Amino acid sequence: MPRSSYQSPYKALKLATKSNAASEATTQLLIDLVNRSLNDLEGYGRETLIPVNVPGKEYFAFQRGNKMSRPVSGGLFDLELCKEHLHDFASGTYQRMARRSLEKFLYTLAMSFCCANDMRTSGDKKTPATFFECFVANIFSRELGVLPTRKAEVLNLDMQATLPTDYLFNLGPNKAKIHLPVKISTRERVVQVWAHQRVLDGVYGVGRFQGILVVITETNLVKGGKVTEVCLPDQWKVYQMFISQLKRVYYLDLPIKYAKLSETYPFLQVKSFAEFFDEKDRLISAGLE
Repeated sequence: MPRSSYQSPYKALKLATKSNAASEATTQLLIDLVNRSLNDLEGYGRETLIPVNVPGKEYFAFQRGNKMSRPVSGGLFDLELCKEHLHDFASGTYQRMARRSLEKFLYTLAMSFCCANDMRTSGDKKTPATFFECFVANIFSRELGVLPTRKAEVLNLDMQATLPTDYLFNLGPNKAKIHLPVKISTRERVVQVWAHQRVLDGVYGVGRFQGILVVITETNLVKGGKVTEVCLPDQWKVYQMFISQLKRVYYLDLPIKYAKLSETYPFLQVKSFAEFFDEKDRLISAGLE
């Protein structure tokens, strides 16, 4: 499908998310873009990639001529499952799926647009990142029943200013407040996530905002059709110990190296995004432990 056929709904999605991330219009625009992407991807070939030091995972890329998409997890991308249950995203009943099916559904929803965009353009990182932000904002807004803001007031004796930041959710008195950064991957400037959390801790008090980072994957395609996961667990430990503390990191394609961070100090909890739906009630009422 030509790029122009995506531009109108994509622009509409950005405006709808800004206006009301939880609205039916926002949800339907997300579904429309995913459905267009899935239909396009059905027409492309698949090139098997070679995982390097990524045990237990298989990857491929969509391909047409010399054009190739980003790496895709063969164990998580399920085009048929996603098309079959796409209407469940509108109703919200998708979260009732069995855990593995839910992981596949969420991953395919997000990656379908990213890969279809790869096949239409070259070097466009912003469009997939913005789509994923809208996607996650829609899910959190609908599940939490609160619309987010994207700036925090920063006050001291001499000035009043605002800090442009990630999504912020205020769930009301005696309930959690959420700081929600959203990223395709964390390889670039991830320290900003902990830095923003540090500012919120300084302004509102430590623990007042719970930092919850949502990421798709850490895969990287290198020469020879090889796929690696770029993970820096030791750096994350330093950030978690000396800058600020995140409560959760959720991945759609969970790297094992990061999942193991929960086993040693400072015990950063890195989980599959599907687990958010099991934890959301505790998050709203009293916060994550």
